[in-house]
Amino acid sequence: MRIAAIGASMLLLLASCSTTEMKSESPFLQPNSLMGDEISRRVEQIPYQHRDELLQNLMWLAQTGEQTIPALLQGLNHENPKVRSSCAWVLGRVRDRRTIPNLQNAMQDGEATVRMECARTLVTMGDLKWSPTLIEGLDSDRKEVRFMCHEALKTATGHDFGYDHLNQNTADLHGSVLRWRQWWSEYSGDAMFAQSYMEQHKLQPAVAAPNGETQPQTGGTEGQVRNPNQNEDPNQNGNQPQTQTPNQEPGTGNQGSGEQRPNGG
Repeated sequence: MRIAAIGASMLLLLASCSTTEMKSESPFLQPNSLMGDEISRRVEQIPYQHRDELLQNLMWLAQTGEQTIPALLQGLNHENPKVRSSCAWVLGRVRDRRTIPNLQNAMQDGEATVRMECARTLVTMGDLKWSPTLIEGLDSDRKEVRFMCHEALKTATGHDFGYDHLNQNTADLHGSVLRWRQWWSEYSGDAMFAQSYMEQHKLQPAVAAPNGETQPQTGGTEGQVRNPNQNEDPNQNGNQPQTQTPNQEPGTGNQGSGEQRPNGG
């Protein structure tokens, strides 16, 4: 009997150790049960929230920090694309580069809005590989998409190439997009990314010259990519960080105002 009791105690001890190891497998800070339930509840509410309510919920998740990451990573696989894109946006606010592989996997998502949000987050966290997705978004029919793509590119690179998401002059708009494409062609070595666009819109090669900047460059010569980790004084040169939320609803009048509202409802 004594041997059996000792054996049972050893099994319990091993089970306890195994449970502890399983809990410590995640590299991220784990919330307690109450906070975990609250985080999960807020993620599940995203499909039914709109405008200010959605914005406040997403900002709460972002400000809660690292302990929200496990739920956000699960949210990237949620059946609802609004949840997936919203979780990608929140991960962009948390800015934990350990989540980059998960976001890269999410770039295979079947929904364009989800891919766009993941690309924005990846580029602003320094993974410039996904810049073409955002550059293509500069030609979107939706002005809020054009704005969000350009803000992410500008934040990551320090360039703007004279692009204005509200520009009604088609020739000017195509010219500034071509300059962005030329920048990527030079940066990546993919010459066709600019060449195909130039041929499609019958643009002259001179338009692609790296000029047309409307803001002074902050560090480095033309064509140099700014370190996305560089800290900036928000009161210097008007570079105050902007709060951007996924899929801004058109017609809210907030383009370029520093805050965008979530789409829906």
